[in-house]
Amino acid sequence: MRTDHSNRVAIGLILIAGIFFIDLIFPWGIFAYLLAGIYIFTMPGKFIHGLILGLITTLFIVIGFFLPKHVTGPFNYEVTVRLLLLFIVGFGVLSRIRNNTNDSFAGQNSLLQSAIAEKDEALFRLSQLIKDLDAFREEKKQIENDLLKGKRLHEAMAHHFPDGVICVLNKERKYVVADGRGLEALGLHMVDLKGEHAVIGSGVELNKAFAGESVSFETIINHEAYTVNAVPIPDANEEINEILIVIRNITDRKKLENNLFKALEKEKELNLLMSQFVTMASHKFRTPLSTILSSVFLLENNVEADEHEKKSYFDKIKRAVHNVTGLLNDFLSLGKLEDGKVKVAFSETEIKSFFQEFLQEVGSIKKVKQKIIFTYDGVACTVMTDQLLLKNILMSLLSNAVEYSSFDAEIELAVELKRDNLKIKVSDHGIGIPEEEQHQIFKRFYRGQNANNIEGTGLGLNIAKKYIRLLKGTIEFTSQVNKGTTFIANIPVVTLDILEKQA
Repeated sequence: MRTDHSNRVAIGLILIAGIFFIDLIFPWGIFAYLLAGIYIFTMPGKFIHGLILGLITTLFIVIGFFLPKHVTGPFNYEVTVRLLLLFIVGFGVLSRIRNNTNDSFAGQNSLLQSAIAEKDEALFRLSQLIKDLDAFREEKKQIENDLLKGKRLHEAMAHHFPDGVICVLNKERKYVVADGRGLEALGLHMVDLKGEHAVIGSGVELNKAFAGESVSFETIINHEAYTVNAVPIPDANEEINEILIVIRNITDRKKLENNLFKALEKEKELNLLMSQFVTMASHKFRTPLSTILSSVFLLENNVEADEHEKKSYFDKIKRAVHNVTGLLNDFLSLGKLEDGKVKVAFSETEIKSFFQEFLQEVGSIKKVKQKIIFTYDGVACTVMTDQLLLKNILMSLLSNAVEYSSFDAEIELAVELKRDNLKIKVSDHGIGIPEEEQHQIFKRFYRGQNANNIEGTGLGLNIAKKYIRLLKGTIEFTSQVNKGTTFIANIPVVTLDILEKQA
């Protein structure tokens, strides 16, 4: 409605302006103002609109009198005409009060009713807007609660992320945010971390993430192993200015993998050793058993053999039996050591008497003309040690010396007892150990290349070293090819004298 009124006023203004120009151009143009009076009188709308148009028309009539133009008649005539036109325009304006329904009582009442209807409609729309606004506020509040809940959830997930860190980096490789239980292990602190430069990997992988790729790699940070997963975070314009990085500590997993790898290697080694054992055992047992069988056969069928010849046969049988017994003992000892079944059992032992008795028991292991020279340095004293383990150590060292020495060689066994240490030194003048093979001499089933033609299992020294370790001792050796070998074992002991003083 307001638009219609405005349009009518605009048309009236255009009409009045056109009449003004006609008044200036044509001599009879003054009478065109009658059209303006008629338009003002007949134009529907409010009184104020007619009043505005009337005032403007009046102004133009007056101005037109003073501007130069065509003379239409005597001066009095023009004044009279213009006064008459002013009256007609004023009459048209005043008559609108009566003729225009918008300014009458009925019109005012109709206008009031229309305004009330518009007000009610406006109030209804306002109430709808208020309801929509309340609904929007509730929706906004719910969205804010969901965002806050999601933010807190993400913060909790990041803060309690186990064994690692979740962080966001910008293009300058600086932390935007970072959290997780692994911050301290990385030497980081969440409080002053934002804006700090990040050192993660070589940087090449992170460049790929900023280029839009998802990357995963492993790296070492502070001597710990970590796996790093980086993914791009596009913004609203699909530009990647930040990346999300998940850093996970995998040190324990790496250790487990290494342990599994070592266990696998050990299993392979055991399988190889088992194969070597089967091959070696089949050969080692066959040789002494064949010697026993042939010696018994000769004793039975050589009735005329003299005592010396019979004694040599019996010596061969004894040595073969000793070899078989040694093989069995080595295999049994190795199995018990591998299973952890060998325990140290300390007992009171008088050292000098123990070694003398041992030499009498093992006299048969030496070859016919070999001699074992025993020397003892120290007082006859009782100590605490494991006699069985000590015997096995001595048997392994002396057996090696006997086997790798000539049939008439001298083997030296020197024992030295101090207050808290028992030193056992076994020396021979045999074939010796090549220098390039000496680092492998204590390995299971290992035998030097110069000992292939000599009986043995390659287990004696390995077992002896394990027994010495059980007794908290050490073993070392020196050797030269064709000049001999010397093994020295140092075993800590506690004498009864010291125990009594401590008591």
